[in-house]
Amino acid sequence: MEMLIALVAILGMGVFYAVLVYYLVRLISNKAFKHTLTKVEAIEILVWLAIVFFGIVMIIKQNWNLFLPVVLLLFSMVNLRRSNRKYREMENND
Repeated sequence: MEMLIALVAILGMGVFYAVLVYYLVRLISNKAFKHTLTKVEAIEILVWLAIVFFGIVMIIKQNWNLFLPVVLLLFSMVNLRRSNRKYREMENND
């Protein structure tokens, strides 16, 4: 029972911090760069931050078992970014 309570608390803390960072990224973008982010762009920035954070932690801890999925996710995010950029350029040209 205690393990379940601890798991729920850890997940709740993760959700709280993710929502907090989501709004902070949008606020910083709006105030500092005068650019309003869409929800998808803000979530993409969150995923990039998480990938970089986990990559750095895996290198510091030298846990190479989880480093490979982080690298593969990084490559898929780069491809997603390229395809989104091409899609936006096609929309702007029309």
